[in-house]
Amino acid sequence: MLGWGVLSAAAGATAVLLLQWWSRTACRPGRRGRKGYTSIDAARNPEVVGGVIADAYEGTMLATVRHDYCVAMSTSLSETLQELVQETQQLKMPQMLSSPLTVRLLQSLIRAGSATRALEIGTYTGFTAVGMAEAMPQDGLVLCLDDFSDEAPFDLCFIDADKESQIAYVDLLSEGLISAGGCVVVDNTLWYSRVLRPRGRHDACTKAVVDFNQHVLKGPWHVALLPIRDGLTILQPVR
Repeated sequence: MLGWGVLSAAAGATAVLLLQWWSRTACRPGRRGRKGYTSIDAARNPEVVGGVIADAYEGTMLATVRHDYCVAMSTSLSETLQELVQETQQLKMPQMLSSPLTVRLLQSLIRAGSATRALEIGTYTGFTAVGMAEAMPQDGLVLCLDDFSDEAPFDLCFIDADKESQIAYVDLLSEGLISAGGCVVVDNTLWYSRVLRPRGRHDACTKAVVDFNQHVLKGPWHVALLPIRDGLTILQPVR
């Protein structure tokens, strides 16, 4: 007669095999049916992308819909930020306005790290600067300037400025200008997806972004490039 230990081991092995079979069948991506529906199907589904105009940053109709859904499922912007969006959209270059998701990410980083000092390089109409200020405590500080070495250290820095100068900015910030536990967030690091084109077809801005992406990988940073809007790179000092 088999002992209880042998029976338990056999039952456990059976359960593992059943789980492996189920994961290979019922939940396998690409199978037709309700559980097999994937983003590939969504990209072809007129109920999802019908009538959608692809955003220049997102690149496809599905990516545009996904972005808008993420915005809708995130905390709403304050009335101040909503008014600022409306005013910026009346300007000649409204596309320079950052995504609401960028503001929400910056605010989340501020709250998670209890940041009290932030720097913004490249302000435009102040959308992200105001957003960061809203997440700060009453004694918090958000600086929007280019000559910032005398004001350091900072808990957070957001860079959305000229692409040719980004390497110089982060190299300066790496010299002890970001506090321990702080981070740098850099916008437009996918640059309309132009970074994916062959290098021989890069214009000056695209080359600068590609060079920046490669440069920070070799520097004293933990790097995470996120496919949010036009690309957001988060840099955390490695000490």
